[in-house]
Amino acid sequence: MNTLLVVDVGNTTTRAGVWHEGTAREVRVTATRALMGAPGGEAELEAVADAAGGGRLRVAISSVVPEVELLCARWCQERGLLFMVIHGDTPTRLVNRYAEPRRLGPDRLANAVGALARLGAPVIVAALGTATVIDAVSAEKEFLGGAIAVGVESGVTALSEMTAALPRIHLRAPMPEIGRATEDCLRLGAVVGAAAMIEGLAGRFRALIGKSAPLALTGGNAQAVSEHLALEHHVFPNLTLEGIGAIWAHAHGTG
Repeated sequence: MNTLLVVDVGNTTTRAGVWHEGTAREVRVTATRALMGAPGGEAELEAVADAAGGGRLRVAISSVVPEVELLCARWCQERGLLFMVIHGDTPTRLVNRYAEPRRLGPDRLANAVGALARLGAPVIVAALGTATVIDAVSAEKEFLGGAIAVGVESGVTALSEMTAALPRIHLRAPMPEIGRATEDCLRLGAVVGAAAMIEGLAGRFRALIGKSAPLALTGGNAQAVSEHLALEHHVFPNLTLEGIGAIWAHAHGTG
Protein backbone atom coordinates (compact mmCIF):
# COMPACT_ATOMS: atom_id res chain seq x y z
CA MET A 1 0.00 0.00 0.00
CA ASN A 2 1.24 3.50 -0.86
CA THR A 3 1.19 6.19 1.82
CA LEU A 4 1.25 9.86 0.79
CA LEU A 5 2.97 12.30 3.14
CA VAL A 6 1.80 15.87 2.47
CA VAL A 7 3.89 18.81 3.66
CA ASP A 8 2.92 22.49 3.71
CA VAL A 9 5.85 24.77 4.56
CA GLY A 10 4.59 28.24 5.44
CA ASN A 11 6.50 31.32 6.52
CA THR A 12 5.50 30.84 10.16
CA THR A 13 4.43 27.21 10.58
CA THR A 14 4.91 23.94 8.76
CA ARG A 15 2.14 21.35 8.70
CA ALA A 16 2.65 17.75 7.68
CA GLY A 17 0.31 14.80 7.62
CA VAL A 18 -0.91 11.75 5.78
CA TRP A 19 -3.35 12.22 2.91
CA HIS A 20 -6.03 9.56 2.70
CA GLU A 21 -9.22 9.59 0.63
CA GLY A 22 -9.28 13.36 0.29
CA THR A 23 -8.50 14.27 3.90
CA ALA A 24 -5.36 14.73 5.99
CA ARG A 25 -4.70 12.86 9.23
CA GLU A 26 -1.81 12.47 11.68
CA VAL A 27 -1.20 16.19 11.19
CA ARG A 28 1.80 17.70 12.97
CA VAL A 29 2.44 21.44 13.26
CA THR A 30 5.82 22.98 13.99
CA ALA A 31 7.48 26.37 13.70
CA THR A 32 9.12 26.70 10.30
CA ARG A 33 12.19 28.34 11.82
CA ALA A 34 12.80 25.10 13.73
CA LEU A 35 13.20 23.30 10.41
CA MET A 36 15.94 25.57 9.11
CA GLY A 37 18.56 22.90 8.53
CA ALA A 38 19.34 19.45 9.87
CA PRO A 39 18.79 17.69 12.16
CA GLY A 40 15.65 19.53 13.34
CA GLY A 41 13.85 19.48 10.01
CA GLU A 42 14.76 15.91 9.20
CA ALA A 43 13.69 14.73 12.65
CA GLU A 44 10.26 16.31 12.19
CA LEU A 45 9.82 14.63 8.81
CA GLU A 46 10.91 11.32 10.31
CA ALA A 47 8.30 11.72 13.06
CA VAL A 48 5.50 12.25 10.56
CA ALA A 49 6.74 9.36 8.44
CA ASP A 50 6.73 7.10 11.52
CA ALA A 51 3.18 8.19 12.35
CA ALA A 52 2.15 7.22 8.81
CA GLY A 53 2.80 3.61 9.65
CA GLY A 54 3.65 1.00 7.04
CA GLY A 55 3.44 1.18 3.30
CA ARG A 56 5.50 2.63 0.50
CA LEU A 57 6.01 6.29 1.32
CA ARG A 58 5.41 9.04 -1.25
CA VAL A 59 5.85 12.75 -0.48
CA ALA A 60 4.16 15.89 -1.86
CA ILE A 61 5.60 19.25 -0.79
CA SER A 62 4.35 22.84 -1.00
CA SER A 63 6.80 25.39 0.34
CA VAL A 64 7.13 29.17 0.35
CA VAL A 65 10.50 28.92 2.14
CA PRO A 66 13.26 27.81 -0.31
CA GLU A 67 15.64 26.58 2.41
CA VAL A 68 13.07 24.20 3.88
CA GLU A 69 11.93 23.12 0.42
CA LEU A 70 15.51 22.04 -0.34
CA LEU A 71 15.77 20.23 2.99
CA CYS A 72 12.57 18.29 2.30
CA ALA A 73 13.71 17.39 -1.20
CA ARG A 74 17.12 16.23 0.06
CA TRP A 75 15.46 14.13 2.78
CA CYS A 76 13.36 12.40 0.10
CA GLN A 77 16.32 11.87 -2.21
CA GLU A 78 18.50 10.38 0.54
CA ARG A 79 15.77 7.83 1.27
CA GLY A 80 15.01 7.06 -2.35
CA LEU A 81 11.42 8.26 -2.01
CA LEU A 82 9.21 9.28 -4.90
CA PHE A 83 8.37 12.93 -4.25
CA MET A 84 6.85 15.99 -5.86
CA VAL A 85 7.47 19.68 -5.16
CA ILE A 86 4.46 21.80 -6.08
CA HIS A 87 4.91 25.20 -7.70
CA GLY A 88 2.48 27.84 -8.88
CA ASP A 89 2.49 26.45 -12.41
CA THR A 90 2.08 22.79 -11.45
CA PRO A 91 -0.81 21.24 -13.45
CA THR A 92 -4.00 20.66 -11.42
CA ARG A 93 -7.72 20.19 -12.03
CA LEU A 94 -7.90 23.98 -12.34
CA VAL A 95 -7.13 26.10 -15.38
CA ASN A 96 -4.54 28.55 -14.09
CA ARG A 97 -5.38 32.11 -15.21
CA TYR A 98 -2.80 33.80 -13.00
CA ALA A 99 -0.75 36.28 -15.06
CA GLU A 100 2.56 34.71 -13.98
CA PRO A 101 1.75 31.20 -12.74
CA ARG A 102 5.32 30.48 -11.63
CA ARG A 103 5.10 33.38 -9.16
CA LEU A 104 1.87 32.08 -7.65
CA GLY A 105 2.41 30.71 -4.15
CA PRO A 106 1.98 26.93 -4.20
CA ASP A 107 -0.07 27.17 -1.00
CA ARG A 108 -2.58 29.40 -2.77
CA LEU A 109 -2.88 26.88 -5.59
CA ALA A 110 -3.28 24.03 -3.10
CA ASN A 111 -5.95 25.94 -1.17
CA ALA A 112 -7.92 26.54 -4.36
CA VAL A 113 -7.69 22.88 -5.35
CA GLY A 114 -8.70 21.82 -1.84
CA ALA A 115 -11.68 24.20 -1.87
CA LEU A 116 -12.73 22.87 -5.28
CA ALA A 117 -12.65 19.31 -3.95
CA ARG A 118 -14.65 20.28 -0.87
CA LEU A 119 -17.22 22.70 -2.29
CA GLY A 120 -17.08 22.56 -6.08
CA ALA A 121 -16.91 25.58 -8.38
CA PRO A 122 -17.28 28.51 -8.24
CA VAL A 123 -15.67 28.94 -4.86
CA ILE A 124 -13.83 31.56 -2.80
CA VAL A 125 -11.09 30.61 -0.36
CA ALA A 126 -9.58 32.78 2.36
CA ALA A 127 -6.33 31.69 3.99
CA LEU A 128 -5.51 33.43 7.26
CA GLY A 129 -1.87 32.88 8.03
CA THR A 130 1.20 35.12 7.96
CA ALA A 131 -0.71 36.95 5.22
CA THR A 132 -4.45 37.02 4.64
CA VAL A 133 -5.10 35.79 1.10
CA ILE A 134 -8.49 35.63 -0.61
CA ASP A 135 -8.69 33.82 -3.97
CA ALA A 136 -11.46 33.04 -6.45
CA VAL A 137 -12.20 30.03 -8.64
CA SER A 138 -14.71 30.47 -11.45
CA ALA A 139 -17.60 28.18 -12.35
CA GLU A 140 -15.41 26.97 -15.23
CA LYS A 141 -12.82 25.78 -12.68
CA GLU A 142 -10.38 28.58 -13.45
CA PHE A 143 -8.04 29.90 -10.79
CA LEU A 144 -8.49 33.64 -11.29
CA GLY A 145 -6.27 35.08 -8.55
CA GLY A 146 -7.38 37.30 -5.71
CA ALA A 147 -6.04 39.66 -3.06
CA ILE A 148 -3.20 39.59 -0.52
CA ALA A 149 -3.29 41.61 2.69
CA VAL A 150 -1.28 41.68 5.89
CA GLY A 151 -2.03 38.76 8.21
CA VAL A 152 -3.98 39.15 11.45
CA GLU A 153 -1.04 38.51 13.78
CA SER A 154 1.52 40.03 11.40
CA GLY A 155 -0.40 43.30 11.46
CA VAL A 156 -0.58 43.68 15.23
CA THR A 157 3.07 42.63 15.58
CA ALA A 158 4.12 45.26 13.06
CA LEU A 159 2.12 47.94 14.88
CA SER A 160 3.73 47.14 18.23
CA GLU A 161 7.21 47.14 16.70
CA MET A 162 6.79 50.29 14.60
CA THR A 163 5.06 52.48 17.18
CA ALA A 164 6.14 53.68 20.59
CA ALA A 165 2.80 53.46 22.38
CA LEU A 166 0.94 50.44 20.99
CA PRO A 167 1.38 47.21 22.99
CA ARG A 168 1.45 43.58 21.96
CA ILE A 169 -1.93 41.93 22.44
CA HIS A 170 -3.54 38.52 22.76
CA LEU A 171 -5.93 38.09 19.84
CA ARG A 172 -8.08 35.43 21.46
CA ALA A 173 -9.24 37.45 24.47
CA PRO A 174 -12.97 38.37 24.62
CA MET A 175 -13.90 40.65 21.73
CA PRO A 176 -15.73 43.93 22.48
CA GLU A 177 -18.36 45.40 20.18
CA ILE A 178 -16.43 48.64 20.17
CA GLY A 179 -12.95 49.25 21.54
CA ARG A 180 -12.84 51.39 24.69
CA ALA A 181 -9.22 50.58 25.56
CA THR A 182 -6.15 50.48 23.32
CA GLU A 183 -5.81 46.71 23.56
CA ASP A 184 -9.48 46.22 22.65
CA CYS A 185 -9.14 48.63 19.71
CA LEU A 186 -6.17 46.68 18.35
CA ARG A 187 -7.94 43.34 18.84
CA LEU A 188 -11.10 44.56 17.15
CA GLY A 189 -9.21 46.08 14.25
CA ALA A 190 -7.16 42.92 13.68
CA VAL A 191 -9.78 40.18 13.99
CA VAL A 192 -13.11 41.84 13.17
CA GLY A 193 -11.33 44.02 10.63
CA ALA A 194 -10.09 40.88 8.87
CA ALA A 195 -13.63 39.48 8.88
CA ALA A 196 -14.99 42.71 7.38
CA MET A 197 -12.30 42.71 4.70
CA ILE A 198 -13.11 39.12 3.74
CA GLU A 199 -16.82 39.96 3.58
CA GLY A 200 -16.11 42.92 1.30
CA LEU A 201 -13.75 41.09 -1.03
CA ALA A 202 -15.94 37.99 -1.15
CA GLY A 203 -18.84 40.19 -2.19
CA ARG A 204 -16.78 41.74 -4.98
CA PHE A 205 -15.57 38.34 -6.17
CA ARG A 206 -19.08 36.89 -6.08
CA ALA A 207 -20.22 39.69 -8.40
CA LEU A 208 -17.70 38.30 -10.90
CA ILE A 209 -17.96 34.53 -10.44
CA GLY A 210 -21.48 33.98 -9.10
CA LYS A 211 -23.46 35.13 -6.09
CA SER A 212 -23.83 31.58 -4.81
CA ALA A 213 -20.08 30.89 -4.62
CA PRO A 214 -19.37 29.33 -1.20
CA LEU A 215 -16.60 30.63 1.03
CA ALA A 216 -13.92 28.41 2.58
CA LEU A 217 -11.61 29.51 5.39
CA THR A 218 -8.31 27.96 6.40
CA GLY A 219 -5.10 28.93 8.17
CA GLY A 220 -4.00 29.51 11.75
CA ASN A 221 -6.35 32.44 12.37
CA ALA A 222 -9.34 31.02 10.50
CA GLN A 223 -11.28 29.98 13.59
CA ALA A 224 -10.75 33.31 15.37
CA VAL A 225 -12.00 35.27 12.36
CA SER A 226 -14.78 32.78 11.65
CA GLU A 227 -16.52 33.74 14.90
CA HIS A 228 -17.00 37.29 13.61
CA LEU A 229 -17.75 36.61 9.94
CA ALA A 230 -21.29 37.53 8.91
CA LEU A 231 -21.24 35.49 5.69
CA GLU A 232 -22.08 31.81 5.62
CA HIS A 233 -18.78 29.94 5.34
CA HIS A 234 -16.91 26.72 6.01
CA VAL A 235 -13.72 26.27 8.03
CA PHE A 236 -11.30 23.57 6.86
CA PRO A 237 -8.17 23.52 9.06
CA ASN A 238 -6.27 21.12 6.78
CA LEU A 239 -7.39 22.54 3.42
CA THR A 240 -3.85 23.19 2.15
CA LEU A 241 -2.77 19.64 2.92
CA GLU A 242 -5.92 18.30 1.24
CA GLY A 243 -5.15 20.37 -1.85
CA ILE A 244 -1.56 19.13 -1.92
CA GLY A 245 -2.83 15.57 -1.86
CA ALA A 246 -5.34 16.28 -4.63
CA ILE A 247 -2.59 17.83 -6.79
CA TRP A 248 -0.48 14.70 -6.31
CA ALA A 249 -3.43 12.50 -7.24
CA HIS A 250 -4.04 14.55 -10.39
CA ALA A 251 -0.38 14.35 -11.40
CA HIS A 252 -0.34 10.59 -10.96
CA GLY A 253 -3.68 9.87 -12.59
CA THR A 254 -5.50 8.80 -9.44
CA GLY A 255 -7.76 11.80 -8.90
